[in-house]
Amino acid sequence: MSGKKQLSLFEAAAIIAGLGVGGGVMAVPYLASLSGFLNFVWVMLLAYLVSAVLHLMIAEIVIRDGRGNQLVEVLGKYLFTGLPGLRRVFIWIFFALIVISFYALLAGYIVGAGEILVELAGLPLWAAELVFYGVAAGVVFFGLKALGLSEKYTIVAAAVILAVLAGGSLFSAGGSLSLYLGVGKETMALYGMVMFCFASFFSIPQAREGLSWNTALMPRAVLLGLGINFLFTFTVTLVAMLVSTEVTEVAIIGWGRAVGEWASLGGSVFIFLAILTSYWATSYALARVIEERLGFEYRVSWLAATLPTLLLALPGLTGFLGFMRLAGGAIAVLVALLVIPALRASRAAVPESSFTLGRWGGAEVQAAIIFAYILMAAGSLVPL
Repeated sequence: MSGKKQLSLFEAAAIIAGLGVGGGVMAVPYLASLSGFLNFVWVMLLAYLVSAVLHLMIAEIVIRDGRGNQLVEVLGKYLFTGLPGLRRVFIWIFFALIVISFYALLAGYIVGAGEILVELAGLPLWAAELVFYGVAAGVVFFGLKALGLSEKYTIVAAAVILAVLAGGSLFSAGGSLSLYLGVGKETMALYGMVMFCFASFFSIPQAREGLSWNTALMPRAVLLGLGINFLFTFTVTLVAMLVSTEVTEVAIIGWGRAVGEWASLGGSVFIFLAILTSYWATSYALARVIEERLGFEYRVSWLAATLPTLLLALPGLTGFLGFMRLAGGAIAVLVALLVIPALRASRAAVPESSFTLGRWGGAEVQAAIIFAYILMAAGSLVPL
């Protein structure tokens, strides 16, 4: 690999964090307000544990594969190996489902960022969405190293803004934390969205590519990236519930109304940066999947990965939360059905590996992970 593509540990972790953080920051506070704070706490802890194990399983698969392929091709390599015809059909179906779900997800980011820019700058929604698309898609055009550097500096900037915003807002607390503890449809919906916040599956091959100079760093990159997502999501949700008299579907809108114009401005910038990191990581992952599967040149793949998302967002077919829950459910089903059997097949095909989960990747844990992601899919479909 050329030096231009090598990533530091934090850059690799930032790409992993970037793929999930936007959706979590925007959507979780509203769902947490419906479910209650205590339910939010245990859901966050459970979701981080389950997600960490699943992402480390994916890391083990791509490290065993050793070829630097994207997740569609890696999973296709290890599934239906004795049925080549079915295998080819499966790969194309999987590819199509990934493209559709990623288009929905990326369109959701454009809608969410557009709503923020409408509040911040008073732009018409269509103009705000065009502005965001230009900024977001532009970085991805230049490839992995540009992505890693942009993610790193943007996440640091977002963390600083969040720290200032949270500290200042707590002096104006006007909300409350419900101490209800139980499992209802609201908690199921919350669990589905929180699990989605940690869904950075397709960034693992990019992190592995950038860390090919030292793949031993991969587990740390995974845990750190998901840890950043945990910190951002937990902090934003806690403060939004404390300060907002009404937690809105786009959390910072209600937050700003409760605290004042300065919080609305700072929060809008933070949310914009968070969504930006997610659009970068997700659209780059999709561009690489398209590049590998269709054989397009990277910049053609970049256009195919980004332009349809703008066209899907502009007509206003559904709101931010609708896009997020649709994409979350689709991705959950794919992961639950495919990653575990691919892990087992990769271990049979490549017995030796520089990284393995050991007992954390055993049959009992695999069964629990599948169950957890089936619950995620169910939660994403719960009517509210």
